[in-house]
Amino acid sequence: MPRLLLVFALAVSAFAQDTRARVQGLVKDPSGAVVAGANVTLTNDNTGVRAQQTTNQSGQYIFDFVLPGTYSVSVEMTGFREFVQKGVLVQARGDVTVNATIELGNTRDVVTVEATPVAVNFNTTSMAMTLDTKMTNNLPIINRNPFLLVSLNPATVTRSTTEQSPFHHWAASQFDVGGNTNTKNDIILDGSPSMTTQKSSYTPPMDAVQEVNLQQNAVDAEFGHSAGGVLSLQMKSGTNDFHGTAYYIGRNPALNALVDRVTQTKNLVRQNVWGVTSGNPIKKNKIFNFFAYEGWREIEPRSSFNTLPTDLERSGDFSQSLNTAGALRTIYDPYTTKTDGNSVTRQPFAGNIIPASRVDPTAKVILGDLWKPNRPGDGPTHVNNFVAGYANRYRYWNLSDRVDYNISDKLKVFGRYNQFRTFTAQDDFTSGSRAQPVDGSKRHALTFSGDAVYTLNASTVWNIRGAYNSIVDSFGVPSATLKPSDLGRFWGNNSWYTPYLADLPDIYYPGITVNQGSTTTLGKTGYWYQEPNSFNIESKISKNVGRHYVKFGGEYRKDRVNASRPRPMTFTFNPDLTADTYLSPNTKLSGDGWATMMIGALDDKTAISSIPIQRPIVDYFSLFVQDDYKLTQKLTLNLGLRYEFYTPMRDATDRISRYLDLTNAVPEFQGANAPQLPAEALALRTAAPIYNGAWVFADSSHRGSWNAPKKLFMPRLGLAWRIDNQSALRVGWARYIVPASLTDGLNILGSVPYPGFDATTTAIAPLQGVPQQSLSNPFPGGLVGVVGKTLGRYTNLGGPTTWYQQDFNPAVNDRFNVSLQRQLPGKVLADITFFMNVGRYAPYTYDLNAVDPRIGFAVGNKVNQSVPNPFYNILPKDKFPGQLRTQKNIAVSELLRLYPQYGALTETLRGGFGNRYKSLQMQFQRPFANGFNFIIGYNYNQSRNQEFYDNVDSYTNSPTWQPASNSRHRLTGAAIVELPFGKGRKFMTAAHPVLEAILGGWSTSGLFTYNSGAYLRFGGMLVDGDPGISNPTSAKWFDTSKFKILPPFTRRTNPLQYSDVKGLRFVNFDATLAKEFPIRERFKFELRMEAYNVLNAFTGADPNLSVTSPLFGQVTAQRAGIYGRQIQYTGRVIW
Repeated sequence: MPRLLLVFALAVSAFAQDTRARVQGLVKDPSGAVVAGANVTLTNDNTGVRAQQTTNQSGQYIFDFVLPGTYSVSVEMTGFREFVQKGVLVQARGDVTVNATIELGNTRDVVTVEATPVAVNFNTTSMAMTLDTKMTNNLPIINRNPFLLVSLNPATVTRSTTEQSPFHHWAASQFDVGGNTNTKNDIILDGSPSMTTQKSSYTPPMDAVQEVNLQQNAVDAEFGHSAGGVLSLQMKSGTNDFHGTAYYIGRNPALNALVDRVTQTKNLVRQNVWGVTSGNPIKKNKIFNFFAYEGWREIEPRSSFNTLPTDLERSGDFSQSLNTAGALRTIYDPYTTKTDGNSVTRQPFAGNIIPASRVDPTAKVILGDLWKPNRPGDGPTHVNNFVAGYANRYRYWNLSDRVDYNISDKLKVFGRYNQFRTFTAQDDFTSGSRAQPVDGSKRHALTFSGDAVYTLNASTVWNIRGAYNSIVDSFGVPSATLKPSDLGRFWGNNSWYTPYLADLPDIYYPGITVNQGSTTTLGKTGYWYQEPNSFNIESKISKNVGRHYVKFGGEYRKDRVNASRPRPMTFTFNPDLTADTYLSPNTKLSGDGWATMMIGALDDKTAISSIPIQRPIVDYFSLFVQDDYKLTQKLTLNLGLRYEFYTPMRDATDRISRYLDLTNAVPEFQGANAPQLPAEALALRTAAPIYNGAWVFADSSHRGSWNAPKKLFMPRLGLAWRIDNQSALRVGWARYIVPASLTDGLNILGSVPYPGFDATTTAIAPLQGVPQQSLSNPFPGGLVGVVGKTLGRYTNLGGPTTWYQQDFNPAVNDRFNVSLQRQLPGKVLADITFFMNVGRYAPYTYDLNAVDPRIGFAVGNKVNQSVPNPFYNILPKDKFPGQLRTQKNIAVSELLRLYPQYGALTETLRGGFGNRYKSLQMQFQRPFANGFNFIIGYNYNQSRNQEFYDNVDSYTNSPTWQPASNSRHRLTGAAIVELPFGKGRKFMTAAHPVLEAILGGWSTSGLFTYNSGAYLRFGGMLVDGDPGISNPTSAKWFDTSKFKILPPFTRRTNPLQYSDVKGLRFVNFDATLAKEFPIRERFKFELRMEAYNVLNAFTGADPNLSVTSPLFGQVTAQRAGIYGRQIQYTGRVIW
């Protein structure tokens, strides 16, 4: 099937996803009759490249695949004067209508129209926003990432405020565009896909970008491979003239405000950016080149908040440690835990001091490596007694070159090469601690693309293109790597970790997380290696037939992944184990995470994994047909149908698994050989145990990890009504189906389940509050083996496992828009739209082997009682490899699973959740003319999603509709204004050079964003009334007195969120002030100052939402990625 589709796609010369534009119109004579056979010429004013068409019997003409730029349209016909329309502005994905009425007369006479055509889209119903070169080159974008400009669309929400620079591969994909499309948008560069799985590959320098285009609802069937959003960049091409820039951009800490007013941290930002662009003809009217280079050296500020043990506490003495009430924070010994029904007692350490003999040997080593507090801390608990500002450092260069060749009026081609390389490093903020958290990476991209457009005849055009994308996004800190022998410092001669070192590219200090007031991370808990690449080929034929403009085509993409997300040695310590009880402990009053570490007490949040390099592959095919049918001169019908097919994920060496067959009985556990569950478990079970399960690997006959869906048809329908020459009403519907490689939960970039080839060993959960393993000997039963396929059906028996639902049903989005467009006086294009996204089959994860939480609600702590393990050493390890066989006693709850011989059985990519998004949005846009332009947008939205309210709903697989936490209001705006003084401006065009130097050549620009606060989501608690308050402050964002800890074995009843409890709103204003200095006729120098966060507004992170935290309800940090005011200066030579 896939091969047949590919052959067919190429045979019909198909295409998809073009970013170029269309110019069309109708030619009439003075009586209003249509004129057939008129010669129409479209000429690019900058390159001189021309294209010619002849009007059809309906008097219509159409030019497709038009590059953005300014054009002239001329119409010639024997017996009529020549008609010329000047100043036709064509933007990416635009559909410009230029109608002509030709007058009787001599063909040598020319009638020229200087007024630009209106920008209203009369012919298509897609929702789109385009920003031209003026905006991409002049608006203040601190990260110099052109994709960030799409956030000027009021329906577009940036889901990450950090790592937005062009070398961060997530930056271009983390947008919600009118609903749930985050990391599921299609990203297009010069018409070719730029995605490699969910990450973008290459991002060009700002000065190399011609236009940025965002489609919120592309009704045209040529668009797909997306949840609905399409982001497009069109890069600059050379022209008949030599044009270019050379520039330097800098930031210096001395000019900036505090980076973080919470920590009072000085702004360490220091940035040096240099670059050059050059566009030129190689042969006039024929061959053009555009080159761009940019280099960076950047220092980016970061902050660290830690709660570290004091000198007394490091010695085991907690006699001076206080809780949130100002009383002694009592430290209890978990090994003294006694349980009597729902009553639990633990003995405190005498004098609140941990004896030296009880300090874990490995913990002693870690404490010796730990850095010390640098401030008293806050409140009686002295939380956040270490605060430091530090820097991430970046070295980056970016190179691009594009060649356009106008071979003839019929054949035009271009080729493009792009590459960037980035190296990142993190400063040590611990003054040389061995345990310092480390971070660093390399982030590279390499892309090639080519395109050809051939005019077969006056009404038929063929286009074919292809691209190759590859990225390197991998963690690495060579100076911090360890040798296997270095781990002996921690565990002496007990090299329990050795079996899992083989698949680790590098070894680092063990990852340790301590939660005590705030979170402190030591070493490295997990890292990533990602080197995916993708290939695509696309083609299309378009034909103008009478009133029909028809196009049909197709596309092939291949994603190849080479990735891994190692998770070695993750030790986590919480205050629960040293609190007074293990049943919903109030850790604001007792217990300490550092005390838990000191005695080496482990729980099931500690684990070690062996993750191999994963090489999954996914192929994608699509076909489409689209017909734009002019029913009348005022009414256009857009009809389309798209079909997509993608293969299931596969591995070149068939290491991927398919599923756990729960209909296949475990032979050793049938009849009289069935394990004998203890009476305590039988008394609590609600159904008989099922001893089934056989693991199924992929093989040569079933290579995929699921069954490929084959009926992925996506209809498209739109109606565009030309109300008058200034107005249009457009109604559109488009169905999108999310492809597998973009699906949430697939985890294709290094976290794909590889059972048998990966392995995870988890510390045993405490039994009735008593720890079963220690830090100095964390896995006495050994590690789960990496065994490949050798165990066959018995793989993962005795442990948890994960697989993908076999009959994978991909998510579907139906997107609707009703838009009224009108061109207002002053060339302002107004657009008012009602938009709706109806989502179905969104994937979710479901545990088929969960324990019914209602049993605990009914019987309380009986579910935690310790019982003999019926699976202890029950079978040889090659038939029962999981950790369940190593435990002599277990909690009775483990035996209440439907399949007690397994742990959690997680099935992912279950399609079934719905989501709804609807909005009213307005946008007003003016192109640059008479010295200014602007774009203003507003969006009001409501959305809701299906989700599990609590663990009972999760167990019964009963999702309910819940309001989403999204911000409801969003306002965006941007403008560029050239002051009307000086050469080439309205006033003082011939001023004295001194006056020109003072008053001439000034311009300013600004960018504004406002988001209302998002709703805060609360966990299960006892809530007495509405916690909202009318005057929230950072010290008290809501009424914390309304909340109490949820008692053990009690079902939550509080709502997920409250209508009057929202997070902090976001307000930001960036601005520039620039001055041009003429050098020679074709050369000028621009000096520009840019201010980011001009108002120096503080935007806090959401308040703490943990009822057991001493910081509950407080805003204690600045929002990540948001800094105090920064000043940037630019010098640019322009020619």
